[in-house]
Amino acid sequence: MQLQERIDLKKADRNELYCLEPPFPRTNFLIETSNACNHKCIFCAYQKMTRKVNMINPETVTRVLQQAYDLGTREVGLYATGEPFLVKELPDYVAKAKEIGYEYVYLTSNGAPATPERIRAVVDAGVDSIKFSINAPERELYEFIHGYDDFDLVMENLKYLNQYRQESGKKYKIFVTGILTRFTEYMKDEFQRVFGNLADEIVFKNVYNQGGYMHEIEGLLKCYSDDESFRRCNLPFDAICVTCEGYLSVENADYENMLVVADLNKVNLKEGWYGENMKRVRQAFIDDKLDGLVCDGCVHHEIRPSSPVMPELAARQSLDFSDSVVADRINKFNPPKLVYVPMVADILHPGHINIIKEAGKYGNVMVGLYSDEAVKTYKKPPTMSYEMRKTILENVKGVSYVVKQNVKDYEPNLRKFKPDFMVHGTDWRTGPLAEVRARAIATMGEWGGEVIEPEYTAGVSSTAIKQKMEN
Repeated sequence: MQLQERIDLKKADRNELYCLEPPFPRTNFLIETSNACNHKCIFCAYQKMTRKVNMINPETVTRVLQQAYDLGTREVGLYATGEPFLVKELPDYVAKAKEIGYEYVYLTSNGAPATPERIRAVVDAGVDSIKFSINAPERELYEFIHGYDDFDLVMENLKYLNQYRQESGKKYKIFVTGILTRFTEYMKDEFQRVFGNLADEIVFKNVYNQGGYMHEIEGLLKCYSDDESFRRCNLPFDAICVTCEGYLSVENADYENMLVVADLNKVNLKEGWYGENMKRVRQAFIDDKLDGLVCDGCVHHEIRPSSPVMPELAARQSLDFSDSVVADRINKFNPPKLVYVPMVADILHPGHINIIKEAGKYGNVMVGLYSDEAVKTYKKPPTMSYEMRKTILENVKGVSYVVKQNVKDYEPNLRKFKPDFMVHGTDWRTGPLAEVRARAIATMGEWGGEVIEPEYTAGVSSTAIKQKMEN
């Protein structure tokens, strides 16, 4: 199974799992060897974590590895919220898992502490795959997102990871994951260009409120193209996460232990997995009544209050809803301005290219592409479907984002994305879009946005071209 398929299973509709006592997981077993990290990624709750930084007890690792194996688990990842290469015992844990009989042992790292010496140690211990999480394909954006200027160091370590595979003859896999934000979602080709020859597979994931701790992702970091409003989560039914304190948690990104359901220092893994706390969480997911759980904000993409499952083991008793940490970093970075350009683009012609080039002078271009239904409200149905037109525009030089515009009026999308500029040719000053223009100008003015009207490219239009073709 490819890495992308594994990731997709975590939120796929899997009715066979949804019960209070699902089968014990064969895969999806993570041990948080430490919650310490050397980076502060902008989308990660580590930068706000109040939980004490800890290293797991080696005896706990051995005990839970054996208990999970005896229950049928055959794969294990030795990481969760922290950076595994900061743990000096990491090679020992890899070796212990292989000694017990685990078929697949894997790591995820930001790559900066994965020095050649540490790489050799875990590879020689028997690791089956190492994944580098690299969330921007160039240095300046990397520093903004990761919080540290380690891009060149990570590249050197990734190159060595490939070099040692060739030298050692070991068969371990090398993966790269890119967590996409609105600042990088248009850079997939650049990721492939930079890392394509250094990884067996590159997987992209849209940033989301992982674990429910980062509500500010919705308004400040979420990809513009991401219109998900409900996120299915299979973790309570098909994943084991043991924290560095030796607790069983529902979530592998449980930064404050608000989703801990059992203390594995007092009960065994089977008792925790089938215990009443875990069953209560599963029932909440089955009924979609997550009130009070930190999961609620993640699943429903909203800010919702929460409290711990086991207050006595949690570092927090409620969530912090301040977004100042992320907002301050964005303001300091001063990212490119956002420029909104509405289009039908049924037949791409020089007028479209001219408007995109003009818009690109002001910042990153977001095309608000009319849906098929929106087009029909004021002109003939488009020749090409929305998805076909979207595919073309996504491959046009100068276009960073393509988002759907569901109505003739621009106001809903303008309020949703709050662009710094909107660019439209002068042809909308009269005709069916004149009233829409007036509302767009008024709406943009609410946050100091500016409407720019370059001269309409005369002598060419999709309507005229289609008429010629019909004739």
